[in-house]
Amino acid sequence: MEHLAPRKARSRERRTELLDAARRLFFENGYRGTTIEQIARAAGYSKRTVYLDYPTKDEIFITLCMEGGDLLEKRLGQIPFGELSVERCIERFIEVFTSFSREHPQYFRMIFSEATPAILAGCSSAVRERAALLERDCLLVVVGLVDRAVRERIIEPVDPWETAGILVGAATGIALLSMGGSQTIFSSQALESLMNKALWTCWRGLRVAVPGGQATGDP
Repeated sequence: MEHLAPRKARSRERRTELLDAARRLFFENGYRGTTIEQIARAAGYSKRTVYLDYPTKDEIFITLCMEGGDLLEKRLGQIPFGELSVERCIERFIEVFTSFSREHPQYFRMIFSEATPAILAGCSSAVRERAALLERDCLLVVVGLVDRAVRERIIEPVDPWETAGILVGAATGIALLSMGGSQTIFSSQALESLMNKALWTCWRGLRVAVPGGQATGDP
């Protein structure tokens, strides 16, 4: 059995080298601009060797998307949701989401722009399940806030998952503008301000109306 340890170590080292090479190429060239041949060559292996660890380019790509997703999930997990008001929680979520898009634009682009259902379908069932669970866990943060806001009668009764999707979709769309050439119209600071305003506009549209024309939670 002792001879298995060096073999496993070599396998882990090979996987690390392949992912390092793939990360550089996907960050620079995107999904469409990167091939298995390029990854193999950059890592110093043959194309056949790549397939020992990753059966498709899709699986390498989604594995790296999950790497970025783990970073985002860890940051969201540091928000003390139970200690803050709903709206303060939303502010912290916006701060985390914005800073992640700014500090890790390549991961952000891969996760929210390039990772399509077709690419995910090209992965093994184990990778698909892990990716789905990670996506669910990240979205669950917003779902929990929406559900709590409904219970506290801050917003009208809504479907928490659907509403969370709308809120995250609005933030994502504006963040992606800054990665697609809109810097010529808006500065990065202006786009971050737009993201903040878009989310608050959506949120305030959900608030429970009360006599006098205001909504609950208005200052």
